[in-house]
Amino acid sequence: MQTETTAISLSELSSKIQSAISQYFGQETYWIIAEISGHKFYPNNDRHYFDFVEKVEGEQEPRARIRGISWFQGSQSIKNFEQQTAQQFTNGLQVLCRVKVEYHAAHGLSLIVQEVDINFTLGNLEKQRRLTLEKLLRDNPDAIVLSGDEYITTNKKAQLPPVIQDIAVIGSPNSEGHTDFVHTIKQNQFHYAFRLHDYQTSVQGSGAESEIITTLVNIHQSGKKYDCIVIIRGGGAKTDFLVFDSYRLSRAVARFPIPIITGIGHHKDVSIVDMMTHTCTKTPTKAAEFIIAHNRFFEEQITDLQKKIVIRTQQRLAENLQELQDLKTDISSNTRNSITLHKDELHYFRNGIVNQSKSVIFRNKNELTAAFSQMHSRPLLLTKGRMAEIETVFATIKSQALKMLQLNSGYLNHHISVVKMMQPENLLKKGFALIQQNNKIVSGIKQISGDAPLTIIMQDGTIVTTINKIQPSNEK
Repeated sequence: MQTETTAISLSELSSKIQSAISQYFGQETYWIIAEISGHKFYPNNDRHYFDFVEKVEGEQEPRARIRGISWFQGSQSIKNFEQQTAQQFTNGLQVLCRVKVEYHAAHGLSLIVQEVDINFTLGNLEKQRRLTLEKLLRDNPDAIVLSGDEYITTNKKAQLPPVIQDIAVIGSPNSEGHTDFVHTIKQNQFHYAFRLHDYQTSVQGSGAESEIITTLVNIHQSGKKYDCIVIIRGGGAKTDFLVFDSYRLSRAVARFPIPIITGIGHHKDVSIVDMMTHTCTKTPTKAAEFIIAHNRFFEEQITDLQKKIVIRTQQRLAENLQELQDLKTDISSNTRNSITLHKDELHYFRNGIVNQSKSVIFRNKNELTAAFSQMHSRPLLLTKGRMAEIETVFATIKSQALKMLQLNSGYLNHHISVVKMMQPENLLKKGFALIQQNNKIVSGIKQISGDAPLTIIMQDGTIVTTINKIQPSNEK
């Protein structure tokens, strides 16, 4: 049997709830710790609407969620909070707020913000950073080591090539930071050429962490040999940089094998990713300037080396100029002496040939004269009989003279050849060499001192060498 019940309207129930809440809470305020979610700001009436949520690590759904509102007083406190902390009051931020509990029949339960504690948020962020750094050191001892105040990571140990040309750029191509980076690096005053490869990626917001990590993986798996990777973004509120304090992204950067340069637009603070990366700069423009300066340093090293080579070459030439002049003088003098010596020998042989020829001719001339006298005193038949003998003698004289001339001509040609062979330039061409020590030509090991270097003069150059061992030859 059904018992008759009395029904009330929803508004009546809401009124009872409102009365109970008002009676219980009244004007009392409470300090609560919660995370901001679903934040919306309406600047026209200076109001913030959002949810206060309490999350527990490992749980998908929040443990608690209540609607939050800021009117004039709360909005002024939020504005002061943003000015003092340089952080935007937005999603994902954990705050300590003083709130008043209100219930409205149409809008339900709300927490009206009266005040936002600045020190709590700053301290909480710093605490979270400290815990993240401790976890990075604890879980990655093979890739992250703390040395003094510096974190030595695998990425920091990666070597930048002497000249940077191929660069993978992670960021938003339409952002102001990306534009500044590209303009600075392409319009550099040294006219260095760079090949930029854009990887469009979100660098702020809830999905930025996963996007950047995925992009790093894609770069590594692409097989392209990048000289470095640059992560850039423009300036913004402090909370916009929370992604660069995350554990997963910091760990990925610390372990990455290609040098990473950051220019993420914060002038005051250094993110955890900055601590893990190879090189951190304050802005995208500074990142581009660092790369240009890196290449400029290499160019200056090459220029300095070139100057040192020129100077050292000039010094060596000056040091050896006098030795070269003395050697030239010795070679010229020895050549002239050799020519003079063999010239006298040639003159001697030439005179001998002439004198011997004259003697032979004179001796046979006397015999001809005697035979001619006898021809006048003997009959014609005897003259004819002797003509054959005369012709034989004449032929003999002519043959002997020619043989004598040919013999002495051979001697003359032989000595001419000897003179040519003895010329220093011909000796050097045949593989011989002049050996000097202390600016003096040496011809035997007894003239060599073991301490001073040897100068070996060859056809096409000079060798300066030290003596390791002296081995006498076998006299037999």
